[in-house]
Amino acid sequence: MKKRFAHIGSYHRNLGDNIALLNVRKEFDNQYSDIEWYNLDIGMFWNKKNNVQFVKEFFKQNAFDAIVVGGGGLIEYRGYEQHDTNWKLPFNEEIMLSLNCPTYFVGLGINYFRGREGFSDTAKKSFEATIKHSTCFSLRNDGSMDILKDLGLYSDKVVEIPDPGLIFDYDKNNNMNQLKQNVIQPAFNSSQHINEHRFNGEDNIQNLVEFANDNKLDAMPHTPKDYKYFSNYIIDQNQLQEMLRFEYTSEFVKVYLNFDSIVAFRGHGQLISIGLNIPGLYFSTQDKVKYFSLNNGFEDYNIDINDEDWRSQLRSKHFRLLMDPTYRTKWYEIRNNNIKKWHTEFIDFVSTCNTND
Repeated sequence: MKKRFAHIGSYHRNLGDNIALLNVRKEFDNQYSDIEWYNLDIGMFWNKKNNVQFVKEFFKQNAFDAIVVGGGGLIEYRGYEQHDTNWKLPFNEEIMLSLNCPTYFVGLGINYFRGREGFSDTAKKSFEATIKHSTCFSLRNDGSMDILKDLGLYSDKVVEIPDPGLIFDYDKNNNMNQLKQNVIQPAFNSSQHINEHRFNGEDNIQNLVEFANDNKLDAMPHTPKDYKYFSNYIIDQNQLQEMLRFEYTSEFVKVYLNFDSIVAFRGHGQLISIGLNIPGLYFSTQDKVKYFSLNNGFEDYNIDINDEDWRSQLRSKHFRLLMDPTYRTKWYEIRNNNIKKWHTEFIDFVSTCNTND
């Protein structure tokens, strides 16, 4: 008889989130037998403002054999102050104690966006209780563990694992020749105010558009919000809407395998580049992108919007990425030195969850 696994995540909003969810699911399928998956989009709980009674009753009525949460940046406070749990996830102590099945939190990210920091005391209590009563709990390797410590919530129960967005069972063969299909992977918000804050002003956004145009870079969107500013996109909005369906995630990955290099704005773009073995530059408008680069050997491939000379850095490093085989060879070496270790750590964590049932 198949086991009923609920899988909570952010479905159909961002192609990168879909990849993380798919990769988590693949590894559980590898280690558990006969799982029947139930997609639970996290938004269904937001509509009820993470109402405690609603959440408890929902899981009581559906009687899952396990609840898997993640991957993705599902730990966030801002925008969820009116929810019963006071944060993005539908869990607090009362809800966790009411559950009658194992709960696996896999490779979650704490989203501390620049200019939007802060957790309330109630949110911290919900977070702490969720860790305490979970079967196993892990954060992705993007600086989330440091944030957990800063919040005063560190527990030795929490494990840092590779972001599930890195874990693929195939990749693109090394291409040491001059690169041909080179793309930019944008990251924009629906709010113009947030965009300007994220990029330190409209002028910087226009500078990036000029850079893309000068280098004939088509843009690879991950969400409908990315259809701003750039003139040429790899896929149109209708194609994106189709690919945002979770069952089409593998088709989206195949699109990336056509690329020879990536300039990524999103953390997901960074992870796909590294996971699929496609050389890239990583443009930090979020601390998680910079943290990942600096703590995994990719500092020479990172450009931060806060650096005064970011424009010259971007143009210089992009030229080297396209034209300098030594620069690309170094990227491949860093990636290959990490990837096997990351795969092993990810597999080991899922195995530990299985043991802790």
